[in-house]
Amino acid sequence: MNSTRLCWLLIAGVSLVLANMAGAPSGSAQNNAPEVAASTQPPAMIHYSLPPDKLQKSYALYLIGGVLYFVTTAWGFLVLYGMLRMRFGARLRDLAERASRFRILQAAIVMSLFFFVLQVVQLPFDAYEHHIGLQYGLSVQHWGSWFGDWAKNVALILLGGSIAGWGLYAALRCSPRRWWFYFWLGTIPFVVFVIFIQPIWIDPLFNKFEPLSRRHADLVADLQRVTHRGGMDIPPERMFEMKASEKTTELNAYVAGFGSTKRVVVWDTTMQNLDPPQTMFAFGHEMGHYVLGHIPKMLVIFLLLLLGLYYIGFRMANWLVERYSEAWGIRDLSDWASFPLLFLLFGVMLFLANPVVNGISRHYEHQADQYGLEVVHGLVPDSGRSAAQAFQIFGERSLDYPDVGKFAEFWLWSHPTIRDRVIYAQTYDPWSEGRSPAFVTGAQ
Repeated sequence: MNSTRLCWLLIAGVSLVLANMAGAPSGSAQNNAPEVAASTQPPAMIHYSLPPDKLQKSYALYLIGGVLYFVTTAWGFLVLYGMLRMRFGARLRDLAERASRFRILQAAIVMSLFFFVLQVVQLPFDAYEHHIGLQYGLSVQHWGSWFGDWAKNVALILLGGSIAGWGLYAALRCSPRRWWFYFWLGTIPFVVFVIFIQPIWIDPLFNKFEPLSRRHADLVADLQRVTHRGGMDIPPERMFEMKASEKTTELNAYVAGFGSTKRVVVWDTTMQNLDPPQTMFAFGHEMGHYVLGHIPKMLVIFLLLLLGLYYIGFRMANWLVERYSEAWGIRDLSDWASFPLLFLLFGVMLFLANPVVNGISRHYEHQADQYGLEVVHGLVPDSGRSAAQAFQIFGERSLDYPDVGKFAEFWLWSHPTIRDRVIYAQTYDPWSEGRSPAFVTGAQ
């Protein structure tokens, strides 16, 4: 606990220093941006910007978020390496083998204790992040509710981790040379099942949902105009409102599930802050993910990425166990004690793959923006400007920094920056150029 407290104090001190430094750079950006925009862009063009007080806060959050990401990632790796050095995996193995001779119970003991310790050592960072959200007005969730959500999340992690861990070591024992492939095959139905049940079993544990038509019948009628324009059938019973305002001031909408659980969800904060044309565009963007097949495409890409990572992990783990098995108390790779090593290797590889995953995500989000612009064209007046205004409101409510650096965007951003999305919304106009839109051919 001493090291955890020290790390918390470090991140708190660094974040406060960065927040205090935010005034000079953000003020500079605020003073220069309007002059450049006035001299190079048409007067009617909307550019994403924030008033001085929000700009300063957004810059502080931008820095704090970057620091938190890399510090918490490094902290997680250090904790896992410390587990190896202290033979924590071997201690868990010995405890599980004394408690039961059944493999499934041993898996539950080892995985539950392992993931619980990881969640506890990360708790100070999670709590500090929530504190920042409260301090900057992005969150309104009281601490009791927040700790309740944390506990429910931990319970889900323990359950899922126990099942996955049991499957991993069953594959390791059955096929020491091809376990990585067999575990990958088992990962496929597991991931698909989680995606399928998430909207109906998992999400309601954390937020309240109700049919969108219950209190927003007029909006549902507008959204059905959008679905008809796109040639897609999303009945009202698959449109939901999420009571996000009980926990956050930010705005969002998203798609979830597939098959019988497929649905579009709009946060109540979104409808409180966007007018109907802007909400129609946001809905059109989310519908675009379905029409363009982004969910199955991302699932396939993610599973292929996992296959490659499992294979690399197999090669590296065998080499490390041969070299350090005695020091770490690992009998062989199929020993429960090897799990901290496997988890560390997988975490490092996922960290290094993050820019690739985010780059693909940004591409699909840009396509969804394009689809949204096309599907509402002609349904709302000046659809490009409505979309730009929606992005401006989204960014302002979330305190998104206007001048995101290239490295931050490359490594951390899963969506195009608000700055770029606002500009694209107003400049994408194939109709005036005599070209057909790329996705919605009926939009005239």
